[in-house]
Amino acid sequence: MNPYILNRPKSGKAGSRPKVVDLFCGVGGISLGFFNAGFDVRLGMDLDGACAKTHRRNFPQTPFIHADIRDVSASEIMEKADIRPGELDVLVGGPPCQGFSIIGQRKILDPRNSLIREFMRIARELRPKVLVIENVPGLATLERGAVLSEIADSFRSAGYSIDCAELLAAQYGVPQMRWRMFFVGWRNDLKANGGFPAPTHGIAGIGDLVPNRAIPSELTSGFVTIREAIGDLPAVNAGETNGDYSSPASGEYQEAMRKGASRGLANHYAPRLAPQNIARIQMLAPGEDWRALPFEMLPAGMQRAHRKDHTRRFRRMQWEGVARAIITRFRDPKSGEYIHPEQDRTISIREAARIQSFPDWFVFEGSNSEQYDQVGNAVPPLLAKAVALEIKAMLASDQPVWREPVKCRYHMPVPSEFIQAAE
Repeated sequence: MNPYILNRPKSGKAGSRPKVVDLFCGVGGISLGFFNAGFDVRLGMDLDGACAKTHRRNFPQTPFIHADIRDVSASEIMEKADIRPGELDVLVGGPPCQGFSIIGQRKILDPRNSLIREFMRIARELRPKVLVIENVPGLATLERGAVLSEIADSFRSAGYSIDCAELLAAQYGVPQMRWRMFFVGWRNDLKANGGFPAPTHGIAGIGDLVPNRAIPSELTSGFVTIREAIGDLPAVNAGETNGDYSSPASGEYQEAMRKGASRGLANHYAPRLAPQNIARIQMLAPGEDWRALPFEMLPAGMQRAHRKDHTRRFRRMQWEGVARAIITRFRDPKSGEYIHPEQDRTISIREAARIQSFPDWFVFEGSNSEQYDQVGNAVPPLLAKAVALEIKAMLASDQPVWREPVKCRYHMPVPSEFIQAAE
């Protein structure tokens, strides 16, 4: 069986399937992963209007609340999801992370950071068996760990255990070096702990590979490459769209991505680029970056940069490499390694979606700018599926399942009263 296949959500409730509600769902990357792991996705919710359109197109049978979570009551969520307190298996959410990201300004007072508290407000009333929060690893060090302590205290005060792990998407079949922080908490009466799946790709374990460090090639062997991910997609010029498959799929990943898609290829739009950027791109061979350009062709800001810095800017991908993390600015060649391996342009919306592991039948709605944001902010469905499968297996056990903490750079702070009790 092809491990990369992600099927379309089906209509109707499935009484025997564990139930999940997805808050801050965006376009539904987590929902798609949980559905394909055998969960009954009862509800999605997000504030973004373009995400709402995309979610409704791809999850037409799933109730959706288009609103700010601060204006939504737990009773409204239970009514829409047709559940009562304690009936939900998993409450999952990825609160907007821009306030936490190392790419952003990392402001602890950013109002988006308070949305984790809103998630916990809903959790206290729904009383699901499992809580899952997904975010960026950068939040762990924000304000010297103050945010991490707040998350730990929130889980425990609500009656849940808590554990965390940094998961690398490439270790679960996503063709991308994207790290995400997952927090998993089990309701105390279940006496369970854990929920982090063992990697399925490569030879490294959870926590063996960390961001911003050089990784030997032998440790990335077995990851899905850029060629395996997007090598079958047709050529397209910057600023144009090509909706026709021009070659057959090659390999399991491409076959899975094309399964269930219509004859037309959606969202294969390559961002428009300024003439000077196209001229720069034309001079780059695979693997080369801004340092290979003549000084006079560099943007003014980069003419003052140290050559040891910004080594991913204006970098052309290599077919046999693994893609870097997709961000909302993948359309801009100076944002990172987003130049196509052969064609003189940055990657298209569909290529970025493939690298995020969204299948071709999944169509993104809205303007091009809105689609960049949707794809860049999404959780890779294959990563979500791996987490969902692990949690589902634990839920199905007749006995409490207690997994030992996995290797991680960060650990959940222990409340002072626990330390005093131990002493």
